[in-house]
Amino acid sequence: MEICLKDLEQDYAKCPLKFGDPVVSYKETVIEESSQLCLAKSANKHNRIYARASPLGDELTADIEAENISAKQDPKVRYRALADDYGWDPNEAKKIWCFGPETTGANVLVDHCIGVQYLDTIRDSMQSAF
Repeated sequence: MEICLKDLEQDYAKCPLKFGDPVVSYKETVIEESSQLCLAKSANKHNRIYARASPLGDELTADIEAENISAKQDPKVRYRALADDYGWDPNEAKKIWCFGPETTGANVLVDHCIGVQYLDTIRDSMQSAF
């Protein structure tokens, strides 16, 4: 951004410009479940990870941002609250891998796999990518 502003000022406007903070913050959100199933393959092409995005809902998002639901709270309390208050399947609520960005945001990475062995070996990589 700084490079663009510098080019604008020096190359195009050729006069001093005053810059202020942005008036509107830019945020993206998911409003419906994604229509595409995204695929990532490992380097050796033996492992495949499929991902889909779906909205959490306004109430849950607000509670995550207010830290009523967070990665720091006891997992049993968290999954019980998700199941009782937000209608999550208790088994899926137990499989939350991380919150993001920076472990505190209102995005959640959930493991929906059933019967996959050694999945925990990639958990750190998935959390870093998320």
